[in-house]
Order: sequence, then structure tokens, then C-alpha cells
Amino acid sequence: METCRKTGRRAAFAEDVINDELVHDYEAGGERHARNDVRNKLKWVRQHLNRDINLPLSAWYLLDELISLSHDVDWTGGPITVWPSNELMLTWLDVSERQLQILLTKLRKASFICFIDSPTQQRWGRRDSTTGRIVEAYGIDLRPLAQRVPALIALAERAQAERYATIQRRRTAKALVARISEYIRTARRDMDEAPGAANDNWDEYAAELARAAKLIEPKRVPLAVLDAVVELLRPLEHAVKKAIAKLFRPRRPLDGQSSRQDQQKTSSTDESRFTHKTTTKPPSSTEELVELSKTRVGGSVGGLAAPSAPAHFSEKRRTKADNARWTMAHLAEYRVSASTVLKACPSIVELGDQALPVENWDWVTISEAALAGLSIMGVGAHAWKALRYAFGDIGAVVAAAIISEKFTQGARGQAPIVASPGGYAYWLARSADELNHIDLGPKIHGLLKPSGRSAA
Repeated sequence: METCRKTGRRAAFAEDVINDELVHDYEAGGERHARNDVRNKLKWVRQHLNRDINLPLSAWYLLDELISLSHDVDWTGGPITVWPSNELMLTWLDVSERQLQILLTKLRKASFICFIDSPTQQRWGRRDSTTGRIVEAYGIDLRPLAQRVPALIALAERAQAERYATIQRRRTAKALVARISEYIRTARRDMDEAPGAANDNWDEYAAELARAAKLIEPKRVPLAVLDAVVELLRPLEHAVKKAIAKLFRPRRPLDGQSSRQDQQKTSSTDESRFTHKTTTKPPSSTEELVELSKTRVGGSVGGLAAPSAPAHFSEKRRTKADNARWTMAHLAEYRVSASTVLKACPSIVELGDQALPVENWDWVTISEAALAGLSIMGVGAHAWKALRYAFGDIGAVVAAAIISEKFTQGARGQAPIVASPGGYAYWLARSADELNHIDLGPKIHGLLKPSGRSAA
């Protein structure tokens, strides 16, 4: 069976043995491909596999031009030989004749072409006038390429899949690094005010995070390394979130009784916006919270609904108890339950107790997760107190979950960014308390719509 033939004047390479085997396999029954199909597939191979093949762009262009000289009938079986002169090939490329020979050698060593040399060192050929098939030809043989097409496509597909997986894993690793870094920054910012903060080794967390971040700094990182980094960062994130929860839970009482320090420390901003906070007998919605916490995720707030609020409260400043009853009636009207909040605001699940199944979450569990989210976003204690006064304990938890979800979606590019979560919290509180407008129900259902989640 005919293979690539050499006159002895051309230097021999080890790749010539491989090329002869490829020609033999092709003639023995290799897979056939149409000429234009081969050209299109090579473009895809060049895009996804050139890093491994390591051919210059001019070599790929030369190969494409060589294929274009062949006929469709050549690719159905028999020799696939073209016989362009050096002068013709030089017109394709802006290179010297020496550079042309180098490019041909690179294609030969890459097992894309081989040579069938004539005794006179001239390239020529003739075809059957009826069938158009090659009868005799001396020049550049493309059968090694024809035989390698299926293998090249398979390699390119694997390279593409690995490259995509590498990109996704790098994004995951970078997102984890960014989140954990923000958690640590927030914890260190509030460490002086948080009881028991010194019990957690934040320096150790930061050092471990720095080691992981250094591993993903290089431009090209193997997928296995990125997998290892992600597996390292996930438990670190969980540990940091658990530690940060310890910082903020003591600072966010849910029993309706603010700490003595919080009662004494009020900013000028709070006083100007919420002058009603100084009451002789601060009301409490603890009983409502305890009763509602008995209802798990599937429960509804309807059983705690109070009569609708009056048309307006302009004549008399409402108390926190009034606001809580009005909010509970509003949530009951829009059928907002703990289950609905979890479906509309899935980001808070990551901030809660991972050991507790989501189906067992109640309002207390949701409140802990939502408060952790507020703290991470930099929403202070005064804003939280404003939400509690305007909505009551349950309504404030719903508002906190909405703020956390909107901030998370904005950070991911899924919605407009909430530039100031604290300002947004004050706006919600003012809208409810001073403007007599509650929008928690529509906002919850609005968060359900984009993902197609049901409120039921």
C-alpha cells in the first residue's frame, strides 16, 4: 500500500513513521469526511487545541489553503495530494521561502501532512478526465490529516470541557475568597463591640484564606488544584459564618427588649427620623414571635392576623404594637409565611444553621440568618431597631430577608445593585411608620417571580 515517499534528499524525522502509519490506516478504511467539513472542524480544533499542538497561525492558514486545493472526490478515498509550487504558496503568506519551508516542516512534524517526492524534486499531478480522481501525483499528501480528524475533534471537545470547568471552578474559588474576605473584614470591624469575639482566631482564618488565594493567582492553574482550593474554602466559609454568627446574635435581641446600651445610644439621624422611639412603656411582640415560631416552614401567618389598620394615623403617633398588628394583617393578606420568605430569599439559607433542615426552619431560625446578612452588609443596630419599630419583630425579619436577597442579587448582576442597604432599611421603615405604606408582601412576591418559584 502506498505511503509517503521520499527521494533521500529530504531530512528524515521520527514523525515520518507516524505519518506512514496514519496513511496506511486511512487507506485501510479510515473514517471519511467532506473537504469543507474538515476545514470547518480544523477551525474549531485550532480554537480549542492550539495550545497543545503549538502551531503558529500562519501554519494553520497554510494548511487551510492546501486543503482548498484538493477536490471533494479526493476525500472519499484514495490519495489526497496537492502540488502547489513554492511561488504559489508564497503568494498566500507574507513570508520568505525559508520561512515557508519551516512552516511546512512544522505541519509535517505535527502529523498533518507528508510528502510524496518525485525523482526530479518537482510537484505535479494528473487526474482522470472522467472521474476527476488523482491518477498520479507528487507533492503534499493530506491523508495524515484526514486520518486524525476524529481524534482531533475528540481532543478538542475534552479540552473545551476542561477549560470550561476550569473557568467555572476559578470563578467559584474567587467568589468564595471574596465572600470569606468580606466576612472577616466585617468581623474585625465589629470585634471590639462584640462580646466573646476574642475566642475566635480570626488571624488564623485570614492566613488560611491568604494561602488559598495565592494558589489561584497564576494565570493558568490546573483544574485539580482549583478543585482542591474550593474543597478547602467551603469548610472555611462555613467556620467563618458560624464564628460571625456568634458576634452578632447577642447584639440583635428579638425579645422586644433592647439592651440598656442601645436605649442610651441614639444617633442624631435616628432622632430626626424616628422621634417616636422614646415611649414610656416599650411594647413587645414576643408572644407573637413565640407563637409563630411553633409553625414550621409550611405554616401561615393567617392565624395571627389582626384587624386591618385604620386608614391613616396622622392624628396620633402609633406605638410599636400598632405597627406590629398592622404588619401582621398585611402579611396575612398577601399570604406570606416562613416558607414563602425562604423561597423568595434563598440567599439567607446560606447564613443560617446548616445542620438544621430547611423544612424545619421557623421564624426564629430565619431571623438569625437574616440578621447575619444585615451585619455582613454593614446595616447597623439603629437601622434594625427602626425596622422593628415600624414592622414589629416578624415584619422586621421579613424586611431584613428582602434587603439581604436584593443585595445578593445585585452583587451577582441579577438585579440593580442596592448601593446602601442601611439607607434602604431606613426607607422601608419610614415608608411604613411615617407614610403609612407597607410594601413587604408585594416585594416578597416580586422576588418569587423572576425564578418562577411558587408562593404556595
